[in-house]
Amino acid sequence: MQTPRRRTETLTAAQPLAPPLWSLNDVIPKSCTVFAVQADGGEVRTVEGLEQGGELHPIQQAFTEKHGLQCGFCTPGMMMTGAALLERNPDPDEAEVRRAISGNLCRCTGYVNIVESVRHAAEAMRGS
Repeated sequence: MQTPRRRTETLTAAQPLAPPLWSLNDVIPKSCTVFAVQADGGEVRTVEGLEQGGELHPIQQAFTEKHGLQCGFCTPGMMMTGAALLERNPDPDEAEVRRAISGNLCRCTGYVNIVESVRHAAEAMRGS
């Protein structure tokens, strides 16, 4: 049994895919619709790969501080989507955050804490 992939790595078709919520070449695909062979040679990044040098990524820290974790089922996808959004737009408004996460369902409470978490991460990344 292979060790689960936790960092950004280049995969070959012979290797298993990372956990189901990930990015492929900096695009957030629906992992259930991507075959391993489609990731061959691509860069796969999981939520665990966001931290650098033992420090949480601002999105991970914000989800902790703003209670965006909730039950945890949707959290990896929300974090990866939030991180991708913040790479493209360092200052998204609430509507932009909601639009970005609209493909990831949360059944716990709603999206208030998740949206607050992404916006808090944006502030932290800008140094505000």
